[in-house]
Amino acid sequence: MAQSHFGIWPPYEAFYIQAMLFNSRAAIASIERISDALQKIADGSSGESLQALNSGELLNNLQNVMIHGAALSRYFWPVRGGQARAELLRTALGVTEDSPLKNRGLRNEMEHFDEKLDAYVSDGIAGYIFPEYVGLLPEDDAPAHMFRAYYVNAGIFEILGKRYEIEPLANEIIRVHDGLTFCDANGGRLHKDSTK
Repeated sequence: MAQSHFGIWPPYEAFYIQAMLFNSRAAIASIERISDALQKIADGSSGESLQALNSGELLNNLQNVMIHGAALSRYFWPVRGGQARAELLRTALGVTEDSPLKNRGLRNEMEHFDEKLDAYVSDGIAGYIFPEYVGLLPEDDAPAHMFRAYYVNAGIFEILGKRYEIEPLANEIIRVHDGLTFCDANGGRLHKDSTK
């Protein structure tokens, strides 16, 4: 009996916890690297400046947060089947319908990135093209195409012309990770009070 009408057969809860911890740990490692880089710029420590920042590394970490956020989303809102499992996980980890993890646009962008890239370039791109950009959110309406960008003054990550707020997603991943860690440390079981 792998699953019951309650979603997950109790001895198997540990497998779901571990599977989700893989994603949350990877995202948190990137969140910490992002935070460290931005903090060095903000306080001017180590002579860091926006120009000296390794923008490719920062953008890779931002994209990694989104990829693992999309992976976590599938556990809570599966496309086919698994509804009882998803409900159990949402309840145990306090994930609501307002969660940034539910953003279907972000999830689709990451899951179908190759197709989204095909569509992005299919009409031809004119104007200024930036494969990577880390800096202030542009104020003018000059035609610019950002493959990947992070606007430090707005906390927004842009990929293929779509913009996403990073902080709410990062905070939700951290909160879910804390709940998963609690469950893992307490018998590998899903506890309704895991996020308190």
